[in-house]
Amino acid sequence: MFCEHCGEINGEETGIDHDERDCPWYATASDWTADELESVLRLTAQGIPHRTAAVELLAAHGVWLPRLAEREDLMAADGETGEVYDLDWSALADPTGAELVATGSELGVLAIAASLADSSVSVRLGHALGSLDATNLGRVLTAIAAANGRPWTGERRV
Repeated sequence: MFCEHCGEINGEETGIDHDERDCPWYATASDWTADELESVLRLTAQGIPHRTAAVELLAAHGVWLPRLAEREDLMAADGETGEVYDLDWSALADPTGAELVATGSELGVLAIAASLADSSVSVRLGHALGSLDATNLGRVLTAIAAANGRPWTGERRV
């Protein structure tokens, strides 16, 4: 059975067969869209090269923003107003604890983005880079250069 929340088809990605009711993404669905989340993240990251690079990496990758838009539990919100202003980057760095279902390449991109966004998040770079295909490696290298103040020269999500 196909799960519309994580793309699971008969256990090919996660090793377990589930329908959408069993998916960790289903239980915490929100009303956010990927575009809304991206706008908030871009606004928060404005003027901060390493944060901007992380957001651009997730946007260019194309997989994570739609998935994360469904997970309000992984968003950072103002304690008084409840207004979401960012992602909980440290929670994203622990895919097991955050119950994130993804391929090795997807997790590698997410780990690198989290590390770029939040200096307290460490990433096993050799492990993360080793899982990337040529396209995602190019995105990551562009993000690293952008985090160092170079202009983003990679693709952008439209």
